[in-house]
Amino acid sequence: MKRLGVIIAALAISGPGVVSAQWCDPPVAPELTTIELAKDFREEFKAEFTQYFRDASQYTACLDAERTRIWEEMQFTAQRYERFLNDSKSWGGGE
Repeated sequence: MKRLGVIIAALAISGPGVVSAQWCDPPVAPELTTIELAKDFREEFKAEFTQYFRDASQYTACLDAERTRIWEEMQFTAQRYERFLNDSKSWGGGE
């Protein structure tokens, strides 16, 4: 049983550097308004829409980066699991 603990510890530290997940904040769309308000606050609404599209672009880039990160993590973890399964065949039943 002690050997299993050593193997698990070795597997845990043998991976690539720890990369933490990134939280991607979704953009907040400008609220609906009346035509009168839109006329009165035209520049402010333009700025809100511009900010929304900027935030939306950053959000999709963040999601793409996170998708890439988790895909790489999954591949690495699958390789570790495959090694574990192969190694565990030789351990026998009672150890």
